[in-house]
Amino acid sequence: FLKLVGLGAGLSLFPGSLFPSGTGLAQTVGGPTILSDARYPIAAWWPPPPVPKDPNDPNADNVRTNALYAELAGAGFNAVLGGNGGANDRANGLALEACARNELRLVLADQALRNAIDGTAVAPAARTEGQEEPQSALQALTEQDSPQDLQAQAAADPEAVSQRIRELYALFGNEPALAGLLLYDEPHRSLFGILRHAKEQVEQQIGQQPGEDLPYVNVWPSHASPQNALGAESYTDYLQKYMDEARYPSAVAPPVLSFDHYPLLADERTTVDFFYNHAVIRNFSRRFRVPSWGFVQSVGFDGRSVGLGVRRRPDEAEIFWQINVALAYGVKGIQYFTYWTPEDNAVKFGDALITRTGTRTALYNYATRANDYLAAVGGQLLPLVSEAVVHFGEQRLPRGTIAFRPDAFVRAMSGSPAILSRFRNPTTNQRYLLVTNRSPNAGAQTRLTISDLVQGVEEFDPVTGAYTAVPIRATQPRYLYVRVPPGRARLYRLRTA
Repeated sequence: FLKLVGLGAGLSLFPGSLFPSGTGLAQTVGGPTILSDARYPIAAWWPPPPVPKDPNDPNADNVRTNALYAELAGAGFNAVLGGNGGANDRANGLALEACARNELRLVLADQALRNAIDGTAVAPAARTEGQEEPQSALQALTEQDSPQDLQAQAAADPEAVSQRIRELYALFGNEPALAGLLLYDEPHRSLFGILRHAKEQVEQQIGQQPGEDLPYVNVWPSHASPQNALGAESYTDYLQKYMDEARYPSAVAPPVLSFDHYPLLADERTTVDFFYNHAVIRNFSRRFRVPSWGFVQSVGFDGRSVGLGVRRRPDEAEIFWQINVALAYGVKGIQYFTYWTPEDNAVKFGDALITRTGTRTALYNYATRANDYLAAVGGQLLPLVSEAVVHFGEQRLPRGTIAFRPDAFVRAMSGSPAILSRFRNPTTNQRYLLVTNRSPNAGAQTRLTISDLVQGVEEFDPVTGAYTAVPIRATQPRYLYVRVPPGRARLYRLRTA
């Protein structure tokens, strides 16, 4: 999002289909362990900073680090992405030990690896808030690597990257909490070649293809500047060249498609391309058969000095709303930006879940409740494939979204605006509906007319983990009444013939 100078690893601190039906993507089988685990990935970005050395007590560092990560795990997180000063061997060793003690998985960040990758990069570029039009499908299929791209790739030094990855695995490869390496956040197109090489090196460290560890890269949001940030003609062109290894030999083609988008603007507004971004990511996730991960904006910040609009501090309903929109669009992992409050520099930050001095804020409690819900509902959706995402009741349909149309399961909708998502169990073919409140600020009452194909409806209770039958008439009209608080959603399982 922003390349913030002096914040630990030199990482960027800031770290969906257009079609209503078709094949989706279920939980990954094989490959990186964090993608095939039964737990829904809930990750903290910008974790606790490394504790200072205590010259009088060699065990104090581990004890204090463990306490910080126990607190993080207590909020319902099960994964951590490194950073916030924790990008050196000492800090990573402490973090890995603390993660293992608290059943957390660490995607490790390393300054030396980042420096090796950056040695191949073009000059850093700024993002703009402008919107670009989606690239045509024909253009995506016919474009090849440009001479400028090939020149940037030829200038790369893959051996420096390979050497550092080998060193990291010599140090930490046997650590049980190691889940992968954080290779890059928001790369320019010219970095794809070296990132593909780094990805392959991570996979090969385990001695099998693909490896057990995650080579993690996070891509730009859809409002990034095509010329300066992306190095591509459009957002879809950027993603095509990032994912399509059959067409572009330098494509990174990672095992997970991670993106960030922070939608909560000042004055109760949201970014105009929020749903478009989710839709495009869902499209690429399905096309290339990899799961997608998204972000929750859990901190307010003012980036006007670097050309970025003010983002508001979310309330609890807005945390839930971002999670439920992501689930509605088939996202298979959630990351929080941020857990610990970053230091101010060009961007001024409000308090995140934990203040700079280590004190919990109300957001910690919001996230704890939201993560309890996410672990339960996300766990139900993780093995399912996303079949359809439609919007009902919009006064003006947001860019990239599809309006509700009757289908084999739902004949009609009325009442409050909602997002209706349909999922399929790939083993049993059973269908599920997620009804998400379109608003983070107001309650919703939406009525679904269920088709005769559906013999019964059961609602999932995220507290008990059980499904309970919902009374539905045997003859038409067969109504399902859905009452949803602000930002929330309800999950239903359908029984069909």
